[in-house]
Amino acid sequence: MKTLLFLKSRLFWFGMVGLVLAMTMASIQAATPPGYIVFRDQGYLTHTVDPQKEDLRLFYSDDQGNRLRDFAGLEKYVNSKGEKLLFAANAGMFEPNSKPVGLLLLDGVEQSPINLREGTGNFYMKPNGIFVINDKHEALIVESSTYPTLLSPVVWATQSGPILVHGGDIHPDFNAASQSKKERSGIGVTKEGLIIFALSQTPVTFYDFASLFLNKLKCPNALFLDGDISAFYVLGMKEDRIPHSFGPMFGLVEKPKP
Repeated sequence: MKTLLFLKSRLFWFGMVGLVLAMTMASIQAATPPGYIVFRDQGYLTHTVDPQKEDLRLFYSDDQGNRLRDFAGLEKYVNSKGEKLLFAANAGMFEPNSKPVGLLLLDGVEQSPINLREGTGNFYMKPNGIFVINDKHEALIVESSTYPTLLSPVVWATQSGPILVHGGDIHPDFNAASQSKKERSGIGVTKEGLIIFALSQTPVTFYDFASLFLNKLKCPNALFLDGDISAFYVLGMKEDRIPHSFGPMFGLVEKPKP
């Protein structure tokens, strides 16, 4: 009888431990945002878009020319069209007045011209680049000076810099031993044509951020978007309490079903 009671006690104890572990794992999984990955002990939020199947656009102002400025303004504008905003991210650098530093093309219409000037700061760390979606729904990241040679008409484009990875090579000026760390956001394109956004959750070096796209996300081409102000909007995720104001923004839009 004692042996039977002992076995039942052990079974009950193991069952309780298993239940606690299962509840803990469920809690951890629930607290982990979708697309969260770890690379070299650093956490990143990622979001993947298939431009052949999904509707990724660039936004800057409403129909009256008023700057959208933030995710709340973007969501309101998208909703006013009877559509739903699924994902959003900052889309490159801008001046203090929110004007894009470089090229911005919205639905085939140029809003800001290409910028090939010399200067200081991340944008001017050559080569910089342009993210493009053409009329065939193909996503590309091209070195800025080669943009005029593109054959297919461009529908959406935003210029930023520096290029993180170009043709499978990390930017030559990035130093693996660098101690300059900042929170960073970027966009990459895989060999299969998928678009991957990444946002570091802690400060990282340019070299490690580029290595994330090349080695973990398998993007032979990737472009830096911006630094500490960067943020993602994901439908259904907990609201970001930190206020963010942007120039151009990416928006993944779901059209109403007919």
